Amino acid sequence: MTFIIEATKDDHHTADIRFSAVVAVIWARKLAADGFAVSIRAPGGRQYSADQFNLLLTSKGSNSQGMTDDG
Repeated sequence: MTFIIEATKDDHHTADIRFSAVVAVIWARKLAADGFAVSIRAPGGRQYSADQFNLLLTSKGSNSQGMTDDG
């Protein structure tokens, strides 16, 4: 699976690709700590903001559809 980390700070924009949700979250948190506004796009197309990164670390949040509900 491919996770795309997009980060913006001032007029600098970067995008990185990671193949693991755990690695993507680690990298995104590092960028956020460095002052970047960060989001992760999961394989199903759902975009996760920094306050939602923990959802990517659960089976419901990181499935191929990006669904987080119980139904």
